[in-house]
Parts: sequence; C-alpha cells; structure tokens
Amino acid sequence: MTQFTRTNGDYKPVMNFDAPAYTNTGVNAVTTAATVQPQGPKLDFFTIVASGSTAFSTTQVNVIVQTIQQKATIYMYEFTTAGPDTLAVAVYPVGAWATVDATYGANANVVAAVNLALTAASVANTTTGVASATFTG
Repeated sequence: MTQFTRTNGDYKPVMNFDAPAYTNTGVNAVTTAATVQPQGPKLDFFTIVASGSTAFSTTQVNVIVQTIQQKATIYMYEFTTAGPDTLAVAVYPVGAWATVDATYGANANVVAAVNLALTAASVANTTTGVASATFTG
C-alpha cells in the first residue's frame, strides 16, 4: 500500500474558489462527502503574455485557450490584467507545448501557434511565452 507524508494541511479537499471562505480547522480535520485526489497528472506550466502593455480581449483569450487545447488539455489557468495581460496555464500531457527558441521564448511552438491563430481570427496580438506560471487566485 502506498502512502505519502503530509508536511502540512488537513484531509479536506482542495479549496473551492467559489466558496465565500475557507477555514483550516486544524491538522487532521476532515470533511464528509468530499472527494480528495492527492495524485494527478504531471503538468507543464507556461504563461502567454500580451505584447507591450496591451490587453487581451475576451475573443483573444478564447482563441488562445482553443489553440492550446488543440494539443493539450488545460488543467487550470488564470487570466491576469497586470499590464501586459497574461494567461498562466497548466497543461497535460507534459511536452505537448515545450519547445524553446530565441524568437518566441519559452514554449515557442504554442506562442507561434497562438500568434497565427490570433491573426487568422483577425484579432492579432504578438504574444510571448514564459516557461512558468503563477496562480494567485
């Protein structure tokens, strides 16, 4: 039987962002009828960044998400209006969008695909990539 050692936390499920509040009621606290999945797929993390100080429109975000999902499943994402706008993404399988080059930066193949898709949808925005993602929500 396998096991993992908890270094902190409780036995409650991952926090629900739609809930008005989350209270850690102490180590080994439990919640009834709540599924907890401690394992999951290995993920790749990257961020798509709008050019300059531009903002993404909702149409552009939609095109970006659809483009990413052509080769990978989005496990989680976060859109941030930090000037420039960013879309942090965690995807699987690992390696689906992991090419790096000097022109587009990290995850060059997804950045190139996103730029082509945005142009084809008549909502062009020259994006760049970062090989990490920060989720603050």
